[in-house]
Amino acid sequence: MSGYSPEQNKRIALEAFETLFNKRNYQAAEKFWSPDYIQHSAHIPPGREGLFNLVRVAPPTLRYDNSLIFAQDDFVMLHGRFSGNGRSHNWVAADILIMKDGLLMEHWDVLQDEATRGESVSGRPMFGDSFPEPLAGAPLTPEQARVIVAPLYDALNQPAKKDVAALLARATNPDYQSYSTNDDWLNRNQLADAFKTIGAAVPDLRWSIKDILVSGDQIIVRGEATGTPERELFGAKPTGRSFKTMSIDVFKVRGGKLASAYHVENWVGALEQLGK
Repeated sequence: MSGYSPEQNKRIALEAFETLFNKRNYQAAEKFWSPDYIQHSAHIPPGREGLFNLVRVAPPTLRYDNSLIFAQDDFVMLHGRFSGNGRSHNWVAADILIMKDGLLMEHWDVLQDEATRGESVSGRPMFGDSFPEPLAGAPLTPEQARVIVAPLYDALNQPAKKDVAALLARATNPDYQSYSTNDDWLNRNQLADAFKTIGAAVPDLRWSIKDILVSGDQIIVRGEATGTPERELFGAKPTGRSFKTMSIDVFKVRGGKLASAYHVENWVGALEQLGK
């Protein structure tokens, strides 16, 4: 154990991060990082120079902000956010340091993409007390697309047992428009009623995502619907038979939520399977 107190180590660690990541003062940062610095991060080259060189080539917008810091003996743990990193999302980071005589000697980290309000299943921000705005111009990834559309498809799985309106509110903007033709559309409340109507006729309705493609601010989903109607469905009386049919949905995203959809389902094929 070094002669520095936990409070001193916390102050030094925060000053070190400010000097390197925010001020980009590499000469001054050398007094905080040991020449024998050991790096355990999977995405940072080894040693002090590996870290410094990574910061040198990072976007000039990169910034570190801290929310929590803990220290015990020579261990310091920081919970912070790296914004302006050139990625589609900020990074929320847990950085664990071993310090000795005021120097940062060894480092581990855990990184997560910071969720927007539309992406957060918990409904709580990952950093501070507010959600980040979706980064302007950031490309949408298939993983992000899947998170955005997931509540809508969840609402289509046994809708009679779900709070359909709440799930659609998580996935869509209040002015969401769901188009069944190029001209005819339902608003969010009407769509919730349509989901519940189908769910009442087909209690075991399942709607799964088979493929997701992303193009700019659009998400294309190939889905599959299955079920066994117990009531009349689109004019077909229940026969005890089941159906399996395909759907194609083309969504537009705004502000991390769905703004509109154009959708096609092969209900003609489904009714043929039911023996109409």
